[in-house]
Amino acid sequence: MFQPKRAFEGLPIWHEELQRGDVVLFRFPVAETDETGEPVTPKVRPCLVLEIHERLGRRTATLAYGTSAKTRANSGYNVVVATEDGIDCAGLDRRTRFVGLRRITVALNHCGFQLADGTASPVIGHLDAALADRMNAVRARIHAEADIARERRRERREEQRRWQQQGRGFLDRNRALPAASPLTKGHTND
Repeated sequence: MFQPKRAFEGLPIWHEELQRGDVVLFRFPVAETDETGEPVTPKVRPCLVLEIHERLGRRTATLAYGTSAKTRANSGYNVVVATEDGIDCAGLDRRTRFVGLRRITVALNHCGFQLADGTASPVIGHLDAALADRMNAVRARIHAEADIARERRRERREEQRRWQQQGRGFLDRNRALPAASPLTKGHTND
């Protein structure tokens, strides 16, 4: 049987082949504690690969949390796998909701990846075309909001630089900010 060269170089093949839209098994971190106050060991759950990044020669993946809990929370950021064909294609055993707002970026050699039974890969499936479109809409929304936040930070830095060049100090700047804020209109500090 032919084995790709990568298999002998020590890199698992799935590291090279993982792509956006894959569903993987991963121990997604939780902020829960047991009755003694100890952190709860996260359970293995399906997670959706939203992004693959190459950073300093290392591949990382951004994973969205998967859950079978039925709720309307974060509905604008969810990718819901609910049809029988979609569930089969994604390698799931039940209806699953991937939450785009609850995500983590990890290296592909992270110990949280869990190999699927009888395989050498944590990949259990892939989204079908319709769900891939929904995933891309969620990704676009996340990227747009990140761009908006980045632009706000740039504007704030530029404003601080302007204040410094004008020779106005910290107190002058902070006194001017509440007056310009739409949240404080109609409110006085009397």
